Amino acid sequence: MEEGHLALAMGEMELAAEHYRKATQIDPDCADGWQSLGMALVKLEKLDEAILTLERLIQLRPKDQLAYSSLSLALGRAGKIKEAEEMAAKAKVAGWGGDPTKIGG
Repeated sequence: MEEGHLALAMGEMELAAEHYRKATQIDPDCADGWQSLGMALVKLEKLDEAILTLERLIQLRPKDQLAYSSLSLALGRAGKIKEAEEMAAKAKVAGWGGDPTKIGG
């Protein structure tokens, strides 16, 4: 993760994504790794992979506002507006302390 953060700080997004990917392979339950990888992939415009990555994050953190917000961003950039709006609504519910897994599909 530290190497990913360093690469990110140096503007090396591809390298950062590779380090974050490696972190998730080493520890598949590393939510921070999935979050960082997902956002790096969004910045790289690898939106299909970003969406899958951020969906994994939500599996790990089903009540995390940032996870839903990040997935909403990736979906919106991919032109999946309805799904993006649903994730944005879930992010709001999570932010209010509710359970986003109880709404929508």
